[in-house]
Amino acid sequence: MVDFEKFLNALKKEEYYTDQITHIQHIPKKEAKYGIIEHPLQKRLRHWMEQNKVKLWGHQSRAINSIFEGNNTAIVTSTASGKSLCYNISVLQSILEQPQTTALYLFPTKALARDQYYILSKFMKEMKIKTSRVGVYDGDVEPEDKRRILAEANIIITNPYGLHFYIPWFKRKWKRICENLRYIILDEIHIYRGIFGSNFALLIRRLKRMLEHYGISPQWILSSATISNPKKFAEKLVGEEFIVIDEDNSPSGAKKVILWDLPYDETSGKYRSAHQETKNIFITHLKQNIQTLTFTLSRKMAELQALWTREALPPIKNMIHSYRAGINKKTRRLIEKNFKTRNILGISSTNALELGIDIGSLDATICSGFPGTLSSFWQQIGRSGRGEELSIATYVPMANPLDLFYVHNPDILFGPIKEEVLITLNNKYILKNHICCAAKESPLTIDEYEKFGVSENEFFVDCIIELVEEDLLMKRGDLYYWKGTFYPNQKYGLNDLSDRMYKVILKTDLKEILLTTEDESYVFRDLHSGAVYLYEAETYIVKELDVEGKKVYVSRENVDYYTQSLKHTDIISLDLIFQVKTGPNGMVEAQFGDVKVEHEYYSYKVIDTLTQETRSRFPLENIPIIEYESQACWFYIPFEIQKELEMEGFHLGGSIHAIEHGAIAMAPALAQVSRWDLGGVSIDFDPVKQEPVIYIYDAYRGGIGISEQLYFNLIELLSLTYKLINTCSCKSSDGCPACIMSPKCGNNNEPLDKKGALFILKKILEI
Repeated sequence: MVDFEKFLNALKKEEYYTDQITHIQHIPKKEAKYGIIEHPLQKRLRHWMEQNKVKLWGHQSRAINSIFEGNNTAIVTSTASGKSLCYNISVLQSILEQPQTTALYLFPTKALARDQYYILSKFMKEMKIKTSRVGVYDGDVEPEDKRRILAEANIIITNPYGLHFYIPWFKRKWKRICENLRYIILDEIHIYRGIFGSNFALLIRRLKRMLEHYGISPQWILSSATISNPKKFAEKLVGEEFIVIDEDNSPSGAKKVILWDLPYDETSGKYRSAHQETKNIFITHLKQNIQTLTFTLSRKMAELQALWTREALPPIKNMIHSYRAGINKKTRRLIEKNFKTRNILGISSTNALELGIDIGSLDATICSGFPGTLSSFWQQIGRSGRGEELSIATYVPMANPLDLFYVHNPDILFGPIKEEVLITLNNKYILKNHICCAAKESPLTIDEYEKFGVSENEFFVDCIIELVEEDLLMKRGDLYYWKGTFYPNQKYGLNDLSDRMYKVILKTDLKEILLTTEDESYVFRDLHSGAVYLYEAETYIVKELDVEGKKVYVSRENVDYYTQSLKHTDIISLDLIFQVKTGPNGMVEAQFGDVKVEHEYYSYKVIDTLTQETRSRFPLENIPIIEYESQACWFYIPFEIQKELEMEGFHLGGSIHAIEHGAIAMAPALAQVSRWDLGGVSIDFDPVKQEPVIYIYDAYRGGIGISEQLYFNLIELLSLTYKLINTCSCKSSDGCPACIMSPKCGNNNEPLDKKGALFILKKILEI
């Protein structure tokens, strides 16, 4: 058991400690609440539960009861709350009642799919159910095994990428599976957000469309970490009504969550390295014999943290390991097993261990950098204290606005989750890709818009007409058929946005290997010559950008820096969709609509991974100006506030520029996005309204719903922006990287006026 006071005293005696602890949140111990299954279980299941002394927690029994009643059910509870048992019991009950029953399990990654396969196989073996009745079906499986699985298995486990590729074969090869399909299980649904989530939602609709040929409407079982508004998200993702089980009755030990501030040097204007702070804390944990899992934001840092800690603690260096994507299955299983048995004391890991991989109970976690969403944060700190003993979690922020905001505002970090999981079904470019795939799978009609989740038939018809004009679809009678000369399910990936895709090719002395494809807008931003490209936790350097051939050539290199491009942006509003007078006194006019964005990329920075310092700058040449239509919210600063601001001596352009940067930095607190998913433009004088205006736009062709979410929550966004700027440790008039400076600002963060921004926000919010 962890002695927290002893640990805290030891921590505060370390040389590196200079009052970095700003807050300790006590999360009390939670007792288990149990429930009863109202439907009688099959004998084998009952016997298994009795033998293993399994008592179902309240949320598990409620979920199973809901499933047995025939409801589509979403289980939204914490890490290690037994969500998988809910759907495994339900599915196996049906198979034991009706042996021909089939179920499709979809996990977001191959690693998680295989982990759950081993758990389910063990479960079935203990109940004396043949393990041949479950099989993993993906690209790593041999053709002979695939044939056997489709012929014999009741449960098919795969991933979204596999399903996207296999659907065209459903009519021929998957007939038995489809005809008897009773359940579809989607695990870890909080992963399905943004472009990937939007593609996945349309993939699900294509799956449902194929199942209609068999007259099958399966029951859906979803599981997720804690998210905001799970019912709304589940129903948008799948297009069906759901019962949500979100009251968690699993037991947990008490937890102490330490918020660790980064020391700030006013003279140099720099924060101490978060990586070094993490290393120091990790070492202190292990010296106190506290088994610890450290989460890092990159594969390289996972490896470095393990290396540094081993060097500092030679006697136990064999008990310290890194864990990441890319290590082989045997090594991964060995690390998991040894961590579970405490033969390993410390692991530094990427988010590969964030999801439901079983590593048992442990004493402590360290989050080195905010993992992007509050759902992920709670997933990570939930990996410790999975028994009933006290556990510790420490959050070390990176030197950026959102990370430090949560350290400085614990009431928001530990308050209700407000991040919406955003997907869109109305991005024309994504929808057109899936219409192509659907036409390949089965001819479609012009009135199928509702099957794709599209609200207006006119929008759907426009997409089909465009595809006919592009010679990708052809009409015969009332049906539209695939006409293209390529296989759309292969060309259009689940991470793709449009048809303006570039091939990313690894070039070696012997051959060229296609790694992936990327959208044109992303290519010009992050795949220019000299850029560092991160793909599946490996780093590559861009050697050549072939604009005409739509190819990017990269080489595999292990580097200690990353790159960021800089651009000038112009924006033009095209179509006004919503407008409102908002704020406590209704003085702010806000609007939302379609816009045209124009980027001119002119240079890029080389930034040290450890120190975050800019090493050098290079010009970007021969990069074409990129134009695309997207969506934006924008709001005007009333003339009265502008007049007062200038009378007080604040810089107008610097003030609204600071608000633009701050608002974009805080957007992830309201939506599960990265700040790089957004762009912004602040204009001193709008020629139409004759007032200053701030635009925040989706940095994706067609938009994915982020700016719309911000429009409907604009005052809350501005309130968070005020808190961010007001609670930042820096005293500089032009702010710092933790509040209003942006590393990708095309104007090199000039001008910025921190006090002027606070002045405007106080007036708008009536603070």
